Amino acid sequence: MVELQRILWYDPKGESFEWTEVPKTDEDALSLVSSSFYTHSCTDTYLYWRELDATITAALLRAGEHAHADKRYRKGTVPARSS
Repeated sequence: MVELQRILWYDPKGESFEWTEVPKTDEDALSLVSSSFYTHSCTDTYLYWRELDATITAALLRAGEHAHADKRYRKGTVPARSS
């Protein structure tokens, strides 16, 4: 499988979708999700997917998706899940 060079992802720092270069290392990827309101949850999500052998690209996309879903939930634009 060919790894992407650039991705469109949800940037939790800027709270918007943007194109970015795919980081080469986990440290670089984690720096993209640091210093935001969602740092803890994004870091956990990223590391979870990497432990499942996901690529850096896939794990970063999932971390961004998690931040975006969390933002929508906090703003009340997504109904809470029922148990």
